[in-house]
Amino acid sequence: MNLGLHALGKLAENPQTCFSTQQIAAAIGTTEPHLSKVLQRLKNGGLIKSVRGPGGGYKLGCVPKETPLRDIFVLLGGPFESKGCGLEGCKNRVCFIGAMMDELTHAFLRYLESRTLADFTRYYEGAIPVEIEISVITPSLGQKHPNFAHLKHIRKD
Repeated sequence: MNLGLHALGKLAENPQTCFSTQQIAAAIGTTEPHLSKVLQRLKNGGLIKSVRGPGGGYKLGCVPKETPLRDIFVLLGGPFESKGCGLEGCKNRVCFIGAMMDELTHAFLRYLESRTLADFTRYYEGAIPVEIEISVITPSLGQKHPNFAHLKHIRKD
């Protein structure tokens, strides 16, 4: 998935320019054989185009402002499903860890739906930060839990 995202980011920097597999691989630091498979998937999904002949290669085949990140993630990694915590003992039972993982998955999907390939390229230009807002709600109170209200954004420095 990461390889495909980085390849798209490289192509989105100059949407009208064709880049060879070799150029893209060198730019993102990967091998050509692995990248070729990913580029084929992006091409089949309509996100990039291949151009034959001298000066050919790959170029962007979508409009960055109209291409949701969720569509890209689904194409590259399959559908995202909430699967709980995954322990056998928790199947068909109420599980706090599973519920938390499901909620985080939903928050991540909402984030991907709210961002486009254009946002992704602006991130690399340093124009926007990655911030996923997650509120801590206490269902019995129906409001943000006072002990967690100050944790608006958690970042690793």
